[in-house]
Amino acid sequence: MAKGLFLSIEGIDGSGKSTQLAHLTKRLERESISYLLNCEPGGSQVGNLIRKILLDPENPVFPTAELLLYFANRAQNVDEQICPALEAGRLVISDRYTDSTLAYQGHARSLGQSLVNQLHQIACRGTEPTLTLYLRIRPEVSASRLSHQKKDRLESEGAAFHHRVFEAYEALAEANPQRIVTIDGERSEAVIAADIWSIVMERWNQRDS
Repeated sequence: MAKGLFLSIEGIDGSGKSTQLAHLTKRLERESISYLLNCEPGGSQVGNLIRKILLDPENPVFPTAELLLYFANRAQNVDEQICPALEAGRLVISDRYTDSTLAYQGHARSLGQSLVNQLHQIACRGTEPTLTLYLRIRPEVSASRLSHQKKDRLESEGAAFHHRVFEAYEALAEANPQRIVTIDGERSEAVIAADIWSIVMERWNQRDS
């Protein structure tokens, strides 16, 4: 049986992940490539309940509880969806994974990367993306894109918080060049989509080598 491929897509709020995932999944369907789209928070029945807690602006979730809820969501999805899909040889695409937790909770919330990594080992047990697409946009571009839409609890954080998230992503990309591919997210939608398709298909076709 052919191996599956686990990829994640990351970026600060407003980076265009949802738009590019829509392009990618439509193309995969046209090419008859079987895939699983995992969304964090969310991605499963349990995950969707956690998502409502985490993103509702009315919920006063404290940072440590926030961190644990994200990993509870991730642990459920790893067991219920991600591992079975990979074992079946499918392409697994995760809209955010532990890089997001390192950026948002580890750095921006100042909970520390060591704690995040410890919880990652417990929740994910070695289930890691082999490819991460980092849609890079500047914080000021993010703020402009989000200015005219309803914001969730994390999107509503101030500019300093989102700048810290950006700093963390930049550091992660620099530290993990073999896994993380940085994509300029400030170009046209079609150009970005073409780049992502090319990168994903190259890795997909090499998965058994």
